[in-house]
Amino acid sequence: MRKNLLKYVRVREFALGAEFCDPCLSFILPNVICRCGQPYDREVMENGLLQIVRQRERLYHLQDLVCLNCNQVKAAHLVEQCSCAGSFQCQEDASEFRTKMQVFLKIAMHHKFQLLQECTSWILEIR
Repeated sequence: MRKNLLKYVRVREFALGAEFCDPCLSFILPNVICRCGQPYDREVMENGLLQIVRQRERLYHLQDLVCLNCNQVKAAHLVEQCSCAGSFQCQEDASEFRTKMQVFLKIAMHHKFQLLQECTSWILEIR
């Protein structure tokens, strides 16, 4: 079926244009079971998302520093360079963290989750 559809839009099967690329970032809420058409409690969903956002923020602030040369975790607090003379860097980049938080902000805006929107806006320093 895939091959026929690609042929229909005149794209070769192994061309770069035939490869699927997700158009937007998504998030799957863990521990949520399908209720077969029954609506979910919005407050429970928002609270679950808030817990995840707060946990991710906490983990971002408490992350380890890693040597750029040997990838070892920084062990001593006062050392500015690794024993191999490499510099230290955070494991998760700030732009990567901001991108993840923006996904939660978009979820909050789309579903009108006020608390989640306030929390993610504050983390992203959006006023």
